[in-house]
Amino acid sequence: MERLTVECLRCGDVREVAPRAGGNIRAGACEGCEYVGWALVADLTERLRRVIRERPPERRRLYAA
Repeated sequence: MERLTVECLRCGDVREVAPRAGGNIRAGACEGCEYVGWALVADLTERLRRVIRERPPERRRLYAA
């Protein structure tokens, strides 16, 4: 089964997870900081990482366009 690499949006911890049926990914809580926000490593740039980490966790929401 294909494994995807995801990165914690708070501390930058990286882990590999297997996608579930329908393409959903559940990485659970980060072991380092217990945050539950993850993104695919392939989708993140250094600029985007910096912007996300500088924003307080309560303001880290994605809005549909």
